[in-house]
Amino acid sequence: MSQALQVAVVGATGLIGQALLDLLATRQFPAQRVFAVDESQHEGETVAFGNLELDVQSIDDFSFENVGLAFFVAGSELSRQRVPEARAAGASVIDFSSAFRHDEQVAFVVPRINGASLAAQEDTSLVSVPNCTVTPLAVALNALAGHGLGRVTVSTYQSVSGSGQQALETLADQTTALFAQREVETAVYPKRIAFNLLPCIGEVAADGHSSEEQSVIDEVRRLLGVPSLPVEVTCVRVPVFFGHAWAVHVALDKPLEVDRARKLLAASGIHVVDEPQREDGYATPMEVAGSDRIWVSRVRATPAGLAFWLTADNVRVGAALNCVEVAEVLLKAGKLN
Repeated sequence: MSQALQVAVVGATGLIGQALLDLLATRQFPAQRVFAVDESQHEGETVAFGNLELDVQSIDDFSFENVGLAFFVAGSELSRQRVPEARAAGASVIDFSSAFRHDEQVAFVVPRINGASLAAQEDTSLVSVPNCTVTPLAVALNALAGHGLGRVTVSTYQSVSGSGQQALETLADQTTALFAQREVETAVYPKRIAFNLLPCIGEVAADGHSSEEQSVIDEVRRLLGVPSLPVEVTCVRVPVFFGHAWAVHVALDKPLEVDRARKLLAASGIHVVDEPQREDGYATPMEVAGSDRIWVSRVRATPAGLAFWLTADNVRVGAALNCVEVAEVLLKAGKLN
């Protein structure tokens, strides 16, 4: 690796961009310089990078000419427009958006699942990473895959941070208004989110699946390399600021004892907090917010296989950390210049 590696974070003012900058700093990613880049309306703002403050540059005026690595965390529209430009300038790109997730010519990676295949690939100039709802779920399922995944049934409970900063403000404003007995304004979501549950995330297709549900189905299958895996999912938006959760039921081809399942999940890097004898012997989104680990609780046997509760900080673990871990794999493999 060149000691002069320069890195750009496109979407630096967003929740994921800020978490990514924090992780690059705390994990001491060896970049000579980091550029904070975003859409033109954010030009002149500043973002934190360790003990430094970075001035945000407009993507419209930014040149990728001397950038070795670019993280794109600003949404699929901007990625489609600007990723080709970054690659043409010689930058390697790690993209967190739906723009390239279904392109079979583009590496689709969670390092804890298929990082070795990335290191072996010849062309790593563009790497796509999954939806933040997919990564923790896929890591857990991969830990159990040796016992044969027959069917996956999952309900997700997704915090508003998955919709960005405006959604955080909407939940706060609606909550305050309700306590003050003021009229509640609806924003970001079609119905009130405060003290409510919304059982639909994204647009609904003709078959009844929402776009978020279809994303989970498609991306889990691709990551695990099982295109025919039956995946049944319902995605629910919940009035929580940070932290997603998953209630998972897995049908297995081979019997798996609960204690053995806990050990397999722990061996994959998942933090197991599962003490059934205690009233508080489980993890919740509130406790995992800000953590860089995936947490599992309530592991139990079912007639078909196994059930468990999963929770993780969606912004850090589901999105930003995966991007940084991909970069670390590329760095170790000598793929960055």
